Order: sequence, then C-alpha cells, then structure tokens
Amino acid sequence: MIKPFHLSFVVPDLASAKSFYLDILGCSLGRDSGGWIDIIFFGHQLAIHQENEFVSAKALDHFGPILGKEEWLGVAEKCSQHGVTFEMKPTLKDEGTPLEAGKFLLKDPAGNLLEFKYYSRFDATVEGKQV
Repeated sequence: MIKPFHLSFVVPDLASAKSFYLDILGCSLGRDSGGWIDIIFFGHQLAIHQENEFVSAKALDHFGPILGKEEWLGVAEKCSQHGVTFEMKPTLKDEGTPLEAGKFLLKDPAGNLLEFKYYSRFDATVEGKQV
C-alpha cells in the first residue's frame, strides 16, 4: 500500500503557484482557504501557504508522512518512549467524524521540522470531497 506524503511550504504568490500546479502540471485542487491551498500532487498532498507578515517564503517549512491512525499512534508512542520532545503534542481534531484528523510535530536531529498526520478519510478532509 502506497502512503501519501505531505509537504508544506510558503510562496510569495499563491495565485501563481496554484496556476502552475493546476494548469501546467495537471494536479488537482483539494481544499482552498484563500490563504493556503492543498494540491493533490500525484497522489500526495502539498499544502501551499501565501507569504504574509508572519511567515515569509523560504525553501521548505516542514514535511512528513500521512499515516493510518494506528501507525500514527504507534509512532507518537515510540517518540514518547525515546524522550523525543514534541514541538506540538499529538492532537486530534473532529474525533469520531469523517473529518477526524490527527497531527504532531517534532524536529529531527538536524532541526528539520517533521509533521506526522493521519486522516480518517483522506478524500473528505484533504481533497475537500463531500462526506
């Protein structure tokens, strides 16, 4: 089973990025908040954010896998057991609904920010399809 990967980054011009990924590369649009978009990038999730006064465009913001819930819980537990400091502790959102999601953030030894996510329904949450 292939597991989708997600990558998040900030761009100086969200409209240009949206056009490039949709019109040039032929990707599909998932969620669109106006300030960020999800692009379904060949089966993977790109979360592209508009640069603003709080966050500027740079090479990469964070990256990480999208896992099943049990694997997500297992990785969080293993990190806890090994004394890894969470930048954001494991958090559940919309628990028990089709939009249920979880995430946690930590840094690798080099200081790269990793975000581990799971969605009970990837299609409903990331792709924005009606449930």
